[in-house]
Amino acid sequence: MNDDIFATFPEIETDSLILREILPEDRDAIYAIFSDDEVTRYYDLVTMQRREEAAELIDFFDERFETESMIRWGITRKDDDVVIGTCGYVMLHRHRGEIGYDLRRSEWRKGIMTEALDAIIDFGFQDMGLQRVEALVMPENVASARLLRKLGFTEEGTLRDYDRFKGAFHDMRCLSILKQEYYKE
Repeated sequence: MNDDIFATFPEIETDSLILREILPEDRDAIYAIFSDDEVTRYYDLVTMQRREEAAELIDFFDERFETESMIRWGITRKDDDVVIGTCGYVMLHRHRGEIGYDLRRSEWRKGIMTEALDAIIDFGFQDMGLQRVEALVMPENVASARLLRKLGFTEEGTLRDYDRFKGAFHDMRCLSILKQEYYKE
């Protein structure tokens, strides 16, 4: 993996979005996203009840970037700098990365996450030197699996009782895309 990407936080620009570092001043926007039960429904994060939890999450993202084990971008529109979601690599290994993502409910079904994920997948293959990008999705999260398939991911199977959060074990569907599949014409 190209460690140079951790020298300074990389910003990514797409047609309509800017993916940038999540800063302490984004606390209220992060809280607005993660205090919604529908956003955290299929998430390993408990719905936030206090704004301080958003500040703690931002600190967590920053610490994991500093240790070169995670990179999480804030998703903003080009015409305003308000974080409406986050996306990034939640686990990084030498040649593979696992992505995670979330979006404020008012922004669902507008193509925003498709555009953001396409950008970070390309960044992962081109700039980070990844060979494989994967995502783990709860079986009930049909919309997320549909989004990944739209981006070219292949479902590899279900990992039984793979993760434990919110007081229970959860099956996780594993989907992935390889570099040569992403860039095929």
